Amino acid sequence: MSTTSKPPKPPTSIPSTSSLHPLTALTGTHPLTLGPNTYIHLRAILSTTQSPITVGAHCIIGEKAVVGQQQTENDGEENAEERGVVLEDHVTIEPNAVVEASRIGTGTVVGVGARIGKGTLVGKFCKINALCTVAPYKTIPDHTVIYGHNERRVDRSGMEELRMRSVEQQVEVLKRAEFAVRKK
Repeated sequence: MSTTSKPPKPPTSIPSTSSLHPLTALTGTHPLTLGPNTYIHLRAILSTTQSPITVGAHCIIGEKAVVGQQQTENDGEENAEERGVVLEDHVTIEPNAVVEASRIGTGTVVGVGARIGKGTLVGKFCKINALCTVAPYKTIPDHTVIYGHNERRVDRSGMEELRMRSVEQQVEVLKRAEFAVRKK
């Protein structure tokens, strides 16, 4: 008989329109709240061990992505509720990305294998490209694109509405594909 126990599951609020793959790892004791029409891929890890996580509407969290503050050092007088991770609406976290940021703004995409440090504030409609790293406690302005060796530029293409509709359509396709697989 093993003496190891499973990690605790967080208190969750998941609307019926959201889809959470059965192989998603949910750990921690702080609250986890998902918005409507959000899709969480298999083997994603959502950890509320250090602080709560709030995910907005029409978000996608990719396979093996990690969301939640992982570090355990004392952050001073602030409490866990103030240190939480918030993903606003229409955020896409691609596979293998690690997000410990305090806030990821509406319409932002975090690329494959990208890392967003603890306490970082990422603005709206940003793109953090594959394998880029944002250091802890930074502020990234709206419409910033981070690429290459953490070089930056501003995207003023005006495609915000199209990007949000695209994420909504992608969530619907993922949910239909999952339903078709489960139906078999």
